[in-house]
Amino acid sequence: MKQNLLLLALLITGLMSGQNEFSDLEVKYIYFTSKDTTNLEDKMSEVMVLDFNSKTSLYYSEAFLQRRKAIETQLTIAKSSGQIADIDVRKMPKPKIDYSVYRNNEGIFVTSRIGNDYYTFQGNTPEWKTNYVDEKIIIGYKCKKATAIFNKRQYTAWYTKEIPFSEGPYRFKGLPGLILEIEDINEFDKFIAVSIEKKKIEISPLQNGIVVNRSEYLKKREEFKSNPYPGRAMDLNKRNQLESINRKFNNTLER
Repeated sequence: MKQNLLLLALLITGLMSGQNEFSDLEVKYIYFTSKDTTNLEDKMSEVMVLDFNSKTSLYYSEAFLQRRKAIETQLTIAKSSGQIADIDVRKMPKPKIDYSVYRNNEGIFVTSRIGNDYYTFQGNTPEWKTNYVDEKIIIGYKCKKATAIFNKRQYTAWYTKEIPFSEGPYRFKGLPGLILEIEDINEFDKFIAVSIEKKKIEISPLQNGIVVNRSEYLKKREEFKSNPYPGRAMDLNKRNQLESINRKFNNTLER
């Protein structure tokens, strides 16, 4: 309970100090991930966006934000016309990634959906090893190599000091430059930067999740996998099918 109260206080402080913050740069990544670690051919991809300045950042799915804006537009139109909103979500962008990461100074907050609810927990950056001489060019920027163990997996990152922000996708931050590419040793997850632009985008959390610590979040996620939608009347075959699908989605960045 004390940990949750502390996390809540840190999150509120971060939200308040992050008001009216705007990005200096926007990076778009293609995120490739294996849904099932026993089948590396079964991969999906998503365009992810990182908006940031020296103090704060927001990492999210481009399709998630497009979908939300489309719904908000329809609701605004319906309200102004006095009509009931007729929203056809089938015609809207369909995100595959439903989490976002908000950083405010040193505080990093992950908000992720489990079932119908969003949960927010605080996370740390990896501890990096940077004593490598390896270099390569990524979208025109000279990058250096770094490695880290993150949630029991080894990752190799390529970062550029030409953009001296300690930023990167998800919780992969803390290097002396922007991460443009990162992949785990098993090739389950890979992030590749495809564009960098100067953009003034307001930075604020996309969702207000139920505040938990990371252990509680992992416990909630496992409970949902073994018993999706508890208390809801559901055909046994359908419940078994949902549980089977959830078990196959066994690759996550948080383990």
